[in-house]
Amino acid sequence: MENIKKGCILVADDVEFVRGILKMLLRRDYDIVEAGDGQEAMACLNEMGDSIMCVLLDIKMPGVDGYGVLDYMHRTGLINRVPVIALTSISDPQGHIRCYESGVIDLIEKPYDEELLLYKIRWNIERFRRLNALSPAVVAEKAAQGKEAAPDSGAVTVPDAPRPAFASPMRAVEAHCRQAFGLETEKEIADMTASFMRTFKNCVNLLRDQEEEPDFEAVRDVTHKLSGFAANAGALDLADLTLVLNTCAKACHPEATSAAIRRIQALYEMYGGG
Repeated sequence: MENIKKGCILVADDVEFVRGILKMLLRRDYDIVEAGDGQEAMACLNEMGDSIMCVLLDIKMPGVDGYGVLDYMHRTGLINRVPVIALTSISDPQGHIRCYESGVIDLIEKPYDEELLLYKIRWNIERFRRLNALSPAVVAEKAAQGKEAAPDSGAVTVPDAPRPAFASPMRAVEAHCRQAFGLETEKEIADMTASFMRTFKNCVNLLRDQEEEPDFEAVRDVTHKLSGFAANAGALDLADLTLVLNTCAKACHPEATSAAIRRIQALYEMYGGG
């Protein structure tokens, strides 16, 4: 296997043309290792392990599919150390929910938008590392290896990434608002982020009323409000979950809708909401 000079991403997709597109989009920022099916993906993970920065995993592959690869990563513990982003054309709500329940941290639907793809990879790598830095399992493993665990040692640097690393999703919103709206003072930033959280809280409160027995039309009204302000604030993780929730509500699927509502509530807590 060729020497890895930059951060390494494993692209697992059974379509050679798709792998070529992803390699072309990502080659400036990352070294790419390709796998043509799930068996090859597991072999790469077995050989390279933690040196893989992220896995871009196609779900529908012949033989061992994406879920099989995720099962392997659970069995080996790699799912706790290597973030996985699902690449899928699955549009049904149960497919989305299954992806998340299987351990992926994000989902990107085909066809790919270059800017969104790069942003999601950088954002999710940093978010995954930050969330796992304080994990008891990671701290214990480092201690066993005689390494000092330093969760407060600062942001993790992502190679060649023009965007800064953030310790929390709210810091990313602040940075986006500062740049997008030309905010200059700390008060302006504080006012903007406070407004963001008030709107987020209002939407979450409306969704809580729908969790047990969702009114699908009411849920879609909330997702319409959520999607607009999430995109404007640069909260792509919230925008993604809002899309999932809207898909579930459109399909009139109560279990999937309730599950998506719970995920948005959990994300609200990650942003610092009570």
